[in-house]
Amino acid sequence: MTKPDYEGKGFYNVSQTVLEYFEVDHEGKPLDASVPQNDGLALFLFDALGISTMEKAGVLDYPHHEITSVFPSTTATALTTLFTAKKPSEHGVLGFQTFVREMGGIVNMLSVAYPAGPQIPVPYEKLVSSGERIGKRLSASGVNCTAVLPKPVSNTPMSNFDDDGFSHIVPYFDLWDLKTNVERELEKPGRRFLYVYVPYVDTLSHHYGPYSQEAGEAARDLLEFFEEVAAKAKGYTLLATADHGQVEVDPAQVPPRELLSLLELPPYGDSRAMFLKTRHPNEVKSYLHDNFPDFQVMTKEEVLASGIIGDSITPYEERLGDLLVLPQGRRLLIYPYLEVNEAFQFKGHHGGLSEEEQKIPLFVRPERPQPAMSKKASLRSASAVLTSRLACAY
Repeated sequence: MTKPDYEGKGFYNVSQTVLEYFEVDHEGKPLDASVPQNDGLALFLFDALGISTMEKAGVLDYPHHEITSVFPSTTATALTTLFTAKKPSEHGVLGFQTFVREMGGIVNMLSVAYPAGPQIPVPYEKLVSSGERIGKRLSASGVNCTAVLPKPVSNTPMSNFDDDGFSHIVPYFDLWDLKTNVERELEKPGRRFLYVYVPYVDTLSHHYGPYSQEAGEAARDLLEFFEEVAAKAKGYTLLATADHGQVEVDPAQVPPRELLSLLELPPYGDSRAMFLKTRHPNEVKSYLHDNFPDFQVMTKEEVLASGIIGDSITPYEERLGDLLVLPQGRRLLIYPYLEVNEAFQFKGHHGGLSEEEQKIPLFVRPERPQPAMSKKASLRSASAVLTSRLACAY
């Protein structure tokens, strides 16, 4: 297993760096990486662009640092970490399906709805820890915050929570208008924070697999796009990372009746990070050992002691259930609330602690501050370029 890092080399530390960049108070450590200072800061989040996907796509040569995701390694948990600047143990979103006692059961945290029912008429703030999001904190310090988001997610309960304090939300429809919108935003001067979310690698990895040609082409195109805008941006530092990676899997199975009969609730969390509530933990562990020996099982106490959700004493301990199940191979279980859906046929999934799911890149542009060049050195450089061009011409 690859444990999340919360001490300078993890996704959690990205939020701390954003706050530190604009001299806003923060509680955690910033990234263990040199981030050049400019007026503006742009953060690109390429969903599911893990190190292993980059390797298969042949794009590891783009200069980058290697950091880890959070746990569970899933978008709902990671984005809540980013925008609250809190660890999962502190904000309480432990998977895209989280047990929320106050709501009487399991809640889909992306849509704020019961898994098999309608949307819950409560604000997102009721489901997570209190406190201002980074947009509010930055705006209070005079930073203009803008988010560039896909149109389908630009006005959802979770996005509205995340983007609280942002003065502008710029929706886009595809890769082409994404490029146009980003370039337009990076031409605007001033003390600005620009957040850009791009879901394409995640979508293709789910449907075709994280090492497929389709996911690889998306990874290559997005990194080429990032380098192009980074080269043209003036007055901005650009960061890019992912919320998690993905791992190849076989078609999912429905949990057997023998297992479900031992549970108080259906499994929740994520397909590769299942939380189980049970009054029969020993029987459940025995059943999984005999029938799913490739599943690792941890007790709630072991989860808390491991630090995988953070090192603080969580106020959301009941959301952990009694057992955590981590599939280690290609098999996984998904509970169908109404009927078997397309997620059962996905070729890529995430949520767990494998190296593929946890290891993600961090790109910093410019890579390092450029030292001032003396007049003599500048003339030598110009002469060298001219000589090189003449040589190429002949």
